[in-house]
Amino acid sequence: MEKLELLDDRHCFACGMDNPHGLRIEWKIEGMTMTAHFTPEQKYQGWKGILHGGIIATLLDEAMTRLACATCGGAVTAEMTVRFVKPAAIGSLLQIRGEIVSEKRNLVMMKASIHCGETLIAHSSGTAIKI
Repeated sequence: MEKLELLDDRHCFACGMDNPHGLRIEWKIEGMTMTAHFTPEQKYQGWKGILHGGIIATLLDEAMTRLACATCGGAVTAEMTVRFVKPAAIGSLLQIRGEIVSEKRNLVMMKASIHCGETLIAHSSGTAIKI
């Protein structure tokens, strides 16, 4: 099998600054933790006034696997579990946090959460595989 080459062309749906249709998230990495803020627009809603669950899952996935890629070398999501706790309102400021829990050979175990103020919106755990 040929080795997969992970190239950043700035068009990632979650963080690509050159993707006019994407989320354009700017991340801050501190050690084995990554954080960002995001205010969802109406174009990302599911039910009226509520952020679509797929976007929430995307934010959690990006928080975990982008961090794994940056801190542990190239990595892609192998598995992810999401727990939705409360709906996120369109226009609300969300705080996103990803964290590396452990690393074994070619696997990285991770977790992430999204809060709106003190309210937990969703959390996840996942495994990335190093490329």
